[in-house]
Amino acid sequence: MQITEFILVGVPGLQDSQNLLCIVFLLAYFIVMTGNLLILSLVILDQRLHTPMYFFLCHLAVLDIMLSTIILPKMFAVFLLDDKSISVAGCFTQMYLVLAIGGTENVILIVMAYDRYVAIMKPLHYHVIINGKLCVLLAIVAWILGHMVPVPALIQAIPLIFCGPNKIDYCYCDYPTVVSLACDDVTAVIENAFVAAMCITNIPFLLIICSYVRIIKTIAGMKKDDRKKALSTCVSHLLIVLIYYFSADLLYITALTHSSTQDTRVIIGVFAYILAPILNPIIYSLRNKQIKQAAEKYLTFLFRPQNAEPLVTNGEVSKIA
Repeated sequence: MQITEFILVGVPGLQDSQNLLCIVFLLAYFIVMTGNLLILSLVILDQRLHTPMYFFLCHLAVLDIMLSTIILPKMFAVFLLDDKSISVAGCFTQMYLVLAIGGTENVILIVMAYDRYVAIMKPLHYHVIINGKLCVLLAIVAWILGHMVPVPALIQAIPLIFCGPNKIDYCYCDYPTVVSLACDDVTAVIENAFVAAMCITNIPFLLIICSYVRIIKTIAGMKKDDRKKALSTCVSHLLIVLIYYFSADLLYITALTHSSTQDTRVIIGVFAYILAPILNPIIYSLRNKQIKQAAEKYLTFLFRPQNAEPLVTNGEVSKIA
């Protein structure tokens, strides 16, 4: 008999610590939402940030917010309300959205790498090559490709028969964990999905690394001031790339090789999807001078007492655009 719902166990073996886990993930969700909404707000408000790099950073922030929102609220329901059931359709929908947003973020990171490559390698032609129309086109392509990436894996999983058991040893609908519950032999399905995921993840990663090798060679030949400025625009993106792809590879490898305990795999799976959304705005805030200047400008204005003296910059009263 075909089952109609799955039961999310949460974190197997750590049920006694679910209140603590809930506090940790609630804090993580707060940081994700605050950091990424702040990035979005600053880019929208500050005219100096209306550039291609920050345009794509906004897309990254939206994706991070969406990914966290798809995973964490249901986790809170499991931990706090003991609401562990999820329909088969709901589970597959969550599974698709997690994979689709991850795929879209993958493409956005490639686009951001291309933006940095043109900025460093062809600075005189940058504004001709990376114009507004191209930015919009690349963003649309990224979202379409990202949402097409998980379709083949879902097509293989949807016809599977789930006749029990229906307990998912995870706190969200993880593809290998859900598929392994099917009554059919799913070895080929999981292996095909693993190979596809590794290719989709690591081929773009290698391309990005190759582009940065050329960028670093070019930066090495610049004057000191130009070198420092060029590095400041690239280091943030490179750190985010390394965090994203390391987390993704660690998640896929531990899921297939069973090289760690189930509890460890669940924790790795959660933090693989939460770590990047937490760190992305922090990295860009700490490493980027323009973001820090915009934050200082608008946050100072927002929290300044109403009876305080007007802000003065270069002898003129500063105006908030």
